[in-house]
Amino acid sequence: MRLTFLQERRYAPYNKWLGTAFSRLSCADFLTPLFEAALTALDWTSRQQPLAEAYEIVARMHNDLAVTPPVDPTVRPFFSRPFTVLFAGRFADALKAAITDETLRELPPVGAVDQFVDSTDLTDESRLAATLRAVYG
Repeated sequence: MRLTFLQERRYAPYNKWLGTAFSRLSCADFLTPLFEAALTALDWTSRQQPLAEAYEIVARMHNDLAVTPPVDPTVRPFFSRPFTVLFAGRFADALKAAITDETLRELPPVGAVDQFVDSTDLTDESRLAATLRAVYG
């Protein structure tokens, strides 16, 4: 869900309001039913199908942005295991390869604190966020 906010160039709010804000995104009309199906699935096999569809939709949204050469948006088996995955690292690799500014290319690929931490204690306290800067560069 958070990725779609970035793709649609919208602010992803505090978690309490994330679902409400998500419902206003243009992709919500086709992703929400898939998320609901995944959340109400009774087992992993019936959960996997709507999640795979959602992954592919978000992958196609990436390609529609045309910020990288197209990346195959289809899910595939996770090696010999019975799960389908997107192998999303392919998209991250394509994005990194598309960065032409050398200064930006050299930055650690971790993003902003609120993109990988789900803790208002950390995101609201700059002193704590500075500790992460020491870890990630």
